[in-house]
Order: sequence, then structure tokens, then C-alpha cells
Amino acid sequence: MKRSNLLFILMLFFSLNFMTGCKPKSPKIGILLHSYENERWIKDKNYLVEELTRQGARVMLEVADNDQDKQIAQARSLIENGAQVLIVVPINQDAAAKIVEMAHESGVKVIAYDRLINGCKLDYYVSANSTEIGSLQASYLISLKPKGKYALICGSKFDNNSMRLFLGQMHVLQPYMEKGDIQLVYSEFTENWTSAEGSLHTNRILDQNPDTIHTIICGNDAIADGVLAALKERGLEGKVLVAGQDAELDNVKAIISGAQTCTILKPLREMAEVTAELAVSLALEKPLDMKFTLESNGKSLVKSILIKSIVVNKNNIGSTIIASGYHSAAELGK
Repeated sequence: MKRSNLLFILMLFFSLNFMTGCKPKSPKIGILLHSYENERWIKDKNYLVEELTRQGARVMLEVADNDQDKQIAQARSLIENGAQVLIVVPINQDAAAKIVEMAHESGVKVIAYDRLINGCKLDYYVSANSTEIGSLQASYLISLKPKGKYALICGSKFDNNSMRLFLGQMHVLQPYMEKGDIQLVYSEFTENWTSAEGSLHTNRILDQNPDTIHTIICGNDAIADGVLAALKERGLEGKVLVAGQDAELDNVKAIISGAQTCTILKPLREMAEVTAELAVSLALEKPLDMKFTLESNGKSLVKSILIKSIVVNKNNIGSTIIASGYHSAAELGK
């Protein structure tokens, strides 16, 4: 009996060790960020790391400084070092397909975060709903200016979100354009999501429309920064309605001062929480208790979670920005 019991204990010991080796308690999750070009990406990084760590994951983080080749090399390194799931903010929506292909060769799942990756069999996509954001921007500005000359500075042509924003904006604007109430005098995509691009395109808009422009809808708040600077140089600060996205601190202050009209508060913490839960569940091969929609990336229908955003204007900063903790009243000087 003693020998039998000893044999049973040894078998149980080796079985537990084998099972533990197959499914580690601390899954390795890789994060590939494109850059910290805007302050919101620092928030994204902090929220993701915080939530993954809370769920017991070991986080492996790389930032590519907007260099696509560097991001691909970083992805290869994370895969070789045992990452079980990659969370990717791609630099180029098409070139990043290489990352997905490399990951799948090693049995690693990929979650595209905020930006869709095109032309591959991407596993998952978590983002705010960019089409809805474009609609929110246009709807709010139309509520203030239902007639006039509108211009769109749509965002980076390398980012799938830019086209989605444009589609949302046009869905709202088109009926007013058909009635002749709104003239869309400018609509261009940018190279990057930067203030320099905002200034460049705004000067083109003003040169092409020297008589007047009523409204400029921007892809994000960094672009809006450049728009505001160009308007100020021409004595038009506060005279043209300007919409942005991301609720950056300086832009919320510009809304308070009246220079910018509105921005969009994206649900970054909720996006991070959902992404972290999904990544850890995939790494541990746990059942997924989530509802997905399907989004086409040109190659496949990707299981996606799209989260709602909020318009921020001068009248609701307290109930949106401050109440959510995104920026404090002290930071905003309120």
C-alpha cells in the first residue's frame, strides 16, 4: 500500500508540473506601440500595462518611433522571446500584415489595438468606433452651423481609422450638401497625425477660400493644434468652428478658451480593459465571454469590439473630462 501511495503521489506531482508548464500562470503578452507622438498614447500604454499586470500577465513592451521596419523587427523579437499574444498599434495599416503572418507562423494570436491591420487573417480588433466618431464630430458642428463652407482634414492615409472617420463625417454632411446648405470646399488625408500637417492643410484651405471658411473637422487633436495655430496667424482664432479627437489637455483648454469647438473623448481605459482581458484569455486558452462584431480588413472578417465615444464641448467638460478622471480640474485650471 505504501508503495502504491508513493507511486500515486509521484504521478500526481509530475502531472501538475506538466500542466503548469503547458499553461503558465503568468502569460507573456507583447505590446507593440507605434510611438508616443501624442499624449493619449502614453495613457493607452499606462492603461494597458496596468490592466495586464492586474490580470497577472508579464508585459513585454516595444515602441517603434513610427518606423515600420523597426516595428516588424520588434515583433519578431517578442515572438522569439515567448510572447503568446501580441497587442499591436500598427504604423502602416497594410505593411503591418507582416507582423500578423510572422505571429501566426509561431502560433501567436494578434489583437489590433485602435488601428485595424489590413490584408491578413487578423485575429481580433479592439477600438473606439471611428465611423461613429466622424458622425459625432459632424453632427455637433452642424448643430451649430447648419449652413456654410466646410473643410475636412481627415487624418493619416496610412491609418484605416482615417477612412472610417471620413465615412462617418460624410454620412452626416451629405444630405446637407445635396440641399446646398453646406459646401465641402476641401477634403484631404494627411501623411501623419501631426500639428505640422494641420497647419499645412489649413493654409491651403485659407488660400483656396480667401473670402471665408466656417468649419474645419480634423482627424485628431494634434492636427487641430496646427489648424488653430494657422487660424491665429491669420486673425481667425475663434471665428472658425474646429473639431478634433482624443481630448488632449491643450485642446480641452482651447475649448475652454473658445479657440476650439469640440473634441472626442475616446474610452481608452475601457479599450485597455477589454484588450487585456482578451489577451490574457487567449494566452491561457480560456473561453471568451465577449460579444464581437465583424469588421472587414480586405482579407477576412475580423472579430471586433468597437466602443462608444463622447463629444466634449465647453458645456460638458465637467461631466465628461473631469468626471472620468481623464484630466483633472487642476490640470485644466478649473
